[in-house]
Parts: sequence; C-alpha cells; structure tokens
Amino acid sequence: MPHAALRSCLEPHCPALVDKGRCATHAKTYDLRRGTAAERGYTTRWTRAARAFRARYPLCGMRANHQPPVMSQCHDIGRITLAYQTDHVTPHKGDQTLFWDESNWQSLCRECGARKSQAGL
Repeated sequence: MPHAALRSCLEPHCPALVDKGRCATHAKTYDLRRGTAAERGYTTRWTRAARAFRARYPLCGMRANHQPPVMSQCHDIGRITLAYQTDHVTPHKGDQTLFWDESNWQSLCRECGARKSQAGL
C-alpha cells in the first residue's frame, strides 16, 4: 500500500518533514502552549454534560434542533453508528460561551471525530 508523501511541519519556518502534524520538537512545545485538558475546560462538568448530550443524541451526526452535522460521514451516507464523543462544531479556542453552547455541539463516532480533528476543524 503506498504511503502518503511527507509534509512540512505545521510550525512556521520549520524545515522538518513529517507524516502529519508537527515534528517531535514542535509537538512538545505546542502541547505546552495549548495547556492541559482541564485548563482548556474539559473537566468533570464537561464529561457529565457531554455524556448527557450523547444520551439525547446517541448517533453520529446528531445535533440539537435537527441542525446539519459537520463532517459526519456516517450521517452523509445514512450509516447508523453510535456516537463516541461530543464534538464542538466550531472550535471554541478557549471561549467559554462557545464551549458551553449546546447548539455548537454534535455527537460523532470515533472515526468521524478523528477525521474532523485531522482536518483541523
């Protein structure tokens, strides 16, 4: 099976070539800048809220008020897949209002969630 071509590290001006994302050096510094999951808002409160959301919207691609999902291949092709995670449709980037806005949440399966994350959305 052919391998994907190497790409430049996502860090500006870094000459390293990688399969995806950042080189090992920049991955560490990026993680330090980004903060821990708890520092980004993923606390016990989030875990409970996300679990309750998936109980109401258990399938990949489901959103409140029948909004269209973002990057749910399962929904697009009509595949019924149980959701694995509650995703922020628009990345909140620390904005707590957007973080807790349920109209910005969707249920995604592991595969669709990984695809959306890899796309940087």
